[in-house]
Amino acid sequence: MTPAQLTSSLDALLDREPHLLGLSSGLVPVHIPLNGVNVAAAVRPARGSAPTLVLMHGWQDNLASFHSLIPLLPQDDGLVLFDWPGHGLSDHKPGDYYYPFFDYLDDLHQVLNHPVFHQQKGCGPVVLVGHSLGGLVASCYAASFPNATDALVTIEALGPIAEPELKITERITSSLNQRFMSRQKAPRTFDSAVKALKLRASINKVAGEQLLPLIARGVMNCPQGVRWRHDPKLKEDALYRMAPGHSESIIRAINCPVLAIRATDGYPALRSADAARRATWFQQLTLEELPGTHHCHLQQPQQTVSLITDFVTKIQTRT
Repeated sequence: MTPAQLTSSLDALLDREPHLLGLSSGLVPVHIPLNGVNVAAAVRPARGSAPTLVLMHGWQDNLASFHSLIPLLPQDDGLVLFDWPGHGLSDHKPGDYYYPFFDYLDDLHQVLNHPVFHQQKGCGPVVLVGHSLGGLVASCYAASFPNATDALVTIEALGPIAEPELKITERITSSLNQRFMSRQKAPRTFDSAVKALKLRASINKVAGEQLLPLIARGVMNCPQGVRWRHDPKLKEDALYRMAPGHSESIIRAINCPVLAIRATDGYPALRSADAARRATWFQQLTLEELPGTHHCHLQQPQQTVSLITDFVTKIQTRT
């Protein structure tokens, strides 16, 4: 797209009703009340024995991260997408709350036990699909609730992130100092939404047109122009990361089939010797690679959907 076309396309998306921002055709916007916050979601009911896919986006993204995949997925598939708390159109958690990793598990557990989810679910398998942070959370959930998870798909994620125990004090010091400094800063603003889009495209190494729905859902107007809609506190480093032994125990406890998709130019850690060792801990792992960067599902939507649908079909054939 030319710069003028990019601006025009983004403006057209931003003209939509707020609850429809970044939503693919065929999805119905709903709100799911969790403990203290409302989560913005989008759903499509499964038909018959078709699978229900629960799609979870990554850090500082929103459910429009999967926009290009939705039209390509089988029309009978049930779909449940939602903005994590503090992201997209979901409420920010109140007070001095910094979104610790394990609370995302609680959020997911509440979503999967809410009537909205059960109304979309047919009699087919439940497949958790997560990109980046969404994949980390989905991995932990599949390990902890094996009876609620029939299959797992992770994109640019391979089990929960771990850190050597000796780094814990260094992490606490760094994280608390970062929080202290951030409290003195005003949220970043942009003259226009297209400037925010170009920044994200540069950081994520993705073409601007591939990010259009995600950015439309991810920015909001302010007196200076626009700002990011997500909670600024999301940017702060976690105070704690689990020890390597905990991560290994979680991965070894995942007994459902797993499809892990990584990008050729994605996170280097997913192509390291440690990642190769982690891959051996899965009981049923299929590892695939797509050309692209960390958001490879935006760059290769057809290939991503083909991998997912082939994987799910094999599972259904086996059962």
